[in-house]
Amino acid sequence: MDAPQKILIIRLSSLGDILHALPAYAALRRSFPAARIDWLVENRARFLLSVVAGLDEVIEIDTAACQSHPFAASSWAGLWKVICSLRRRRYDISIDFQGLLKTAALGLLIGARERVGFGKAFAWEWPAHWLYSRTVDPEHSGMHVVDANQVLTQTVGAPRWSGQVQFTVPPQISNGVSEQLAGMKLSDFVVINPGGGWPTKRWPAARYGSLAERIIRELKLEVVVTTGPGEDELFRTIQSNCLARIHHLRLSFLELIPLMKQARMVVAGDTGPLHLACAVGTPVVGIYGPTSPERNGPWLPADRYVVKVLPCSYCYGRTCPTHNECMDIPVQEVFREIAARLEAA
Repeated sequence: MDAPQKILIIRLSSLGDILHALPAYAALRRSFPAARIDWLVENRARFLLSVVAGLDEVIEIDTAACQSHPFAASSWAGLWKVICSLRRRRYDISIDFQGLLKTAALGLLIGARERVGFGKAFAWEWPAHWLYSRTVDPEHSGMHVVDANQVLTQTVGAPRWSGQVQFTVPPQISNGVSEQLAGMKLSDFVVINPGGGWPTKRWPAARYGSLAERIIRELKLEVVVTTGPGEDELFRTIQSNCLARIHHLRLSFLELIPLMKQARMVVAGDTGPLHLACAVGTPVVGIYGPTSPERNGPWLPADRYVVKVLPCSYCYGRTCPTHNECMDIPVQEVFREIAARLEAA
């Protein structure tokens, strides 16, 4: 098979899932340095791909508008305009990492010479596999998503990539974060990110406070708690349960990139910031409950996670009838994994 000259990646959302696809992209770029590689994504996630090194173009598409306003001609007109523009590019290969009917249909309409996607056993919506010209199923349904994505890229001739993902963050963002750290006199620190899109993924904030105190007292490291919009109460609860001083940074997702690169470790649940830390190669300890760490956990070999396995694991539920029993994980268990990971670093 000749090396492809034009490749289209289809992974529309979400931030964590896009981060899981970045090692597969890095494998493509490393294997086909002269190829044009574009990425089709929903507009709300474009900002992350805009700082990924080596992508030729990030193309926005608004499928959400078609779903929320299915009878509005303008919604479909915008979608069709993007599809027609991409058809004219005549891609050699499109790779659908999402496995939905809508993403498979987009690949079909865009008309790449070869359309690669997951087979019936692994596609998120199994009928999607009918719309690909080449399908592949990972060895088992519980395979880590990062590895499964690279099964797709291996089938087009890109060997597995296990290195770091390269980001090109604007200097004003990197310098701004460095200035904040310098102002706090921070150089050797652990990042705790207590938030999460799903309430069921959140470890109790009070336990993060107790954990932070042990990190500071016993490991002699500073602790930085990062929060997003509307999460200040999480920090206040953490600080009120920690007798030592901890630091608080309210950062955008792009600002987290230079912060993660400078951290000794990141501790978080199954969230975008945890997967970002993996992407830049920072040591990670993940705290897992409703989602499987074997499928969605930290993906670097030395990284660690803590999980409480119950009969209802892994439900992938955003609400819980048992009051998040799976997140009832003792502080000692998390601290033990942190100490072990730091020793292995």
